[in-house]
Formats: sequence, structure tokens, C-alpha cells
Amino acid sequence: MKARGAVIATVLGVLILSALYPLRQYASQDEHVGSMVAQVRSMDRKIADLRREQKALSSDDEVERIAREELGMVRPGEVAFAVVGSQAPESSAHVAPKVAPAPTSGDPWYTRWWDAVSRAAHGMR
Repeated sequence: MKARGAVIATVLGVLILSALYPLRQYASQDEHVGSMVAQVRSMDRKIADLRREQKALSSDDEVERIAREELGMVRPGEVAFAVVGSQAPESSAHVAPKVAPAPTSGDPWYTRWWDAVSRAAHGMR
């Protein structure tokens, strides 16, 4: 009798353990499906935004606005003006570099050459 109970308990244990693996796979696949659904929703929102942008870009007014604001274009016959120096620069990147004075003609050629290279390198910054 005890041997029969042990066999039944072993068979039940093996059945339970064999059922746990598919349940664990089901749970992980369920999580994966949830993340895919969230990704699809995100892509749907992105597609809707792009469709709105496409619709806006199909109008001549929007194309003209972008051409004027971002590309600085004007219509034939119009004159574009740029206001320079009306405000203090926001950063030192907008300040023109200082140029060293030109060397005198009495300097040797290598001094004039080095000064020219220095001025050119200063202008490239």
C-alpha cells in the first residue's frame, strides 16, 4: 500500500511540475504581449502626429511659413532685412574673433608666415 501511495504521489508531483513550465511560459508571453500592445499604441500616436504634420505641410501657407522662418527665403520682389547688433549676444560664440594686427614688412618671412597662420586659426574658431 505504501509503495502504491509513493508511486501516485510521484506521478502527481511530475504532473504538477510539468504543468508549471507551460504556465510560466504563458505568463512571460502575456507580459510580452502587453509590451507589444503599448508599443503599437505609441506607434499609432506617432502615425497620427505625422499625418497631421503631412496635412499641414500640404497647405501653401505652411510651406511658405517654413520657407520664410527656417530657410530665410523671400518672394520675388520682396526685400529681406536683418537687424544686426540690436541686442547683446547671448553667448561668446556669436562674438566676432579679434584679429591680430598685420605684421610690418620688416619682419622675416617666417614671422609673417606664423602670424598669417595664427590669424587664420583664430578666425576658424
